[in-house]
Amino acid sequence: MHITRKETRLSPSVLRRSVAVGAVGILGLTACGGGGDEAQTDETFTLTYTTYSNDISDQSKTVQRWAEEVEELTDGGVTVDFHYSESLVGAEESLQATTDGRADMAQVGSLYAASDLPMYTVSELPFETDNPEAQMVALDQLYRDNDAYRETFEQQGVQQLFPLPIGIAVVGLNESAESPDDLAGRSIRSGGVVSEAMLAVGANPVNMTATDVYESMERGVIDGYTSLGIANLSTFGLSESTSHVVEPGIGSYASSVVVVNEELVESMPEDYQEALRTASENAVGYGLDELDTLGNQACEELQSSGTEFTSFAEEDVTAWQEDAGIAEDWVTDQGGEAESVLEDYRRFINDTAEGSDYSDPLVACMDE
Repeated sequence: MHITRKETRLSPSVLRRSVAVGAVGILGLTACGGGGDEAQTDETFTLTYTTYSNDISDQSKTVQRWAEEVEELTDGGVTVDFHYSESLVGAEESLQATTDGRADMAQVGSLYAASDLPMYTVSELPFETDNPEAQMVALDQLYRDNDAYRETFEQQGVQQLFPLPIGIAVVGLNESAESPDDLAGRSIRSGGVVSEAMLAVGANPVNMTATDVYESMERGVIDGYTSLGIANLSTFGLSESTSHVVEPGIGSYASSVVVVNEELVESMPEDYQEALRTASENAVGYGLDELDTLGNQACEELQSSGTEFTSFAEEDVTAWQEDAGIAEDWVTDQGGEAESVLEDYRRFINDTAEGSDYSDPLVACMDE
């Protein structure tokens, strides 16, 4: 038995947001073994979940809501034991911990799993979409429909359950910038593939944890930061201390997904597997709700502190994307079936975005 994707059954929360989500493949869990045996509903499972996020992040709140639904659907037969803020294992170990049994489930970030999940790093490509809903739906559908993407996870002994909210990249600066070229010579905290975009305009990408950004900005160690969404800014004290916020046109810049140990799922009764599937159908909707909540909070704090909002012109962003050539380089570096993964990723994004009315909290904040 393995986890498969079935035809779409959408939650009301997702349907309210986008008619295009009807194209999504939602997680389906099929029973192991033969032939219609009755599920052993007296069994109980406590799933150990490890995450590098704190307990009040939009990502953790999404999984909390998922876990509550699973517990309700199984009458308490499946519960989740949360370990926040790397208290069980570090972010870089999350995938391996799920494989070797130290955890049953994990938040796995693309920034931390590039070598083990190479096709998953398609989610880090900048300039692909400014719609977090479209990105999350595309990752869901890639897992269902693209063999090369799905096999990346299966080779590690895990299955992708659902994506978590990230939002689009913000650039926070101590001094204003009117175009990408204005970032030249500045030290900008960034991570993953976004660092390549910074290099393309002459900026100096600096690798540091998000918890160090506030002090580094205050001391002048860095001139700005990115690889964060607006929903992250309150968590790290940046929504009341950033004088200039730019919507740079980078769009979605990373991803994290919840994965589960495959053997564990196979050991569950059929009705418990069905509960995991049903709750996973609602996870995109949960995630967007939580992204909005924290993003709106940060927006109010930024506006109250007198932050100046700007955005780069579309023609400047297009030139930036073309000069950087990041997507093309990614296909070359990954080789194999990477081109098919990127093609499907873009197609699924476009299919969803055409019918989606979702607006990232950063964009919504700038429109107020």
